[in-house]
Amino acid sequence: MFVELLQSTRTNDPEATLQLLELFKGDITRLSRFIFMPQEDAVAQIIVEFLEYVKQHE
Repeated sequence: MFVELLQSTRTNDPEATLQLLELFKGDITRLSRFIFMPQEDAVAQIIVEFLEYVKQHE
């Protein structure tokens, strides 16, 4: 299931992308507390970098 979610996210499936982000939502929120910027900005930055990583590393 997880591998299928990753593959679908790599092919720009918006539903799969949302499911993947929901799966890691708690971790992203927790990590954002350790970045010295407003939490909303930190969460956004983590999400952008996470999605870039997922799409670049097959």
